[in-house]
Amino acid sequence: MLLNKITKVEWRLLQRLEEEPASLSALARVTGTTKANVFHALKSLEQQDLVRKNIQGRTHTYHFNPFHPSASLIVELIMEGKKEAFNKKLSNIPLLVHSFLQTTLQASYQGCIFFGSSISQDYHDIDIFIMVQDKSYQKELTKKLKFIEKKISPSYGTAKELYDGIKSQDMLYKNIASGIPYGTEAITLRHCQRMLQKQDIRERFMLGYRELLSCMEFNDKEYQKRHLDKGVMDILYAICNYFDMAPKNDVEAIKAYKAISKKGKPTRLDDALLMAKWYGKVL
Repeated sequence: MLLNKITKVEWRLLQRLEEEPASLSALARVTGTTKANVFHALKSLEQQDLVRKNIQGRTHTYHFNPFHPSASLIVELIMEGKKEAFNKKLSNIPLLVHSFLQTTLQASYQGCIFFGSSISQDYHDIDIFIMVQDKSYQKELTKKLKFIEKKISPSYGTAKELYDGIKSQDMLYKNIASGIPYGTEAITLRHCQRMLQKQDIRERFMLGYRELLSCMEFNDKEYQKRHLDKGVMDILYAICNYFDMAPKNDVEAIKAYKAISKKGKPTRLDDALLMAKWYGKVL
């Protein structure tokens, strides 16, 4: 199992990078280890594709890869650790509130997220965003939550409102997304933009794959030439975007694909189908 191979230093790096990108020097400070140890651990995580490096001039930053097949499990485990510490800090109030909301709201309840100063520092309020399908009884619900803890400061909205806010880069919703979720999938919340990008990547890949399959149905050479090229390019763009490359045109996409695969753009249908089969498993 992949997680059994991750060292303690690598796990600390993943915990930090899951929150936000960071440089090698920043990671050394946060994890309390040497740059040499961090560099070695980052190399290992890069080889496993759990972490990716972004190079801009002389600046190298590293970020967590939410596209990895084990990313969801890793984020959930990181969140479990944060929940344990947060519950201890707040005398199990978050867990109690979550259980209360499940019982009270039942099917209308879509989860909650604790965010703001109560997570990381001294606080006056315990901010919580409650996702509900029906907001008609929020006034009465707020009163009941105040009985549990008077410092609780709830806000309400649907899951759609939350994700729309994150997508529009609204600072409030971005702050909420960086919080600690209960009853909702952590990776979808904390890496919303990247998950949407993954969906777009898969859709473009499937468009290209359908073009290739259509070439098998029609023997007309002109049809095959036109649709083979279109299908291959759609798949190439999907592959490049998956690996954090953003080609602006076909020339850049072909060049980027060659850097990734060490192969040129497929020109034969058989080769294109092999490429699609290989990367389809990855995407």
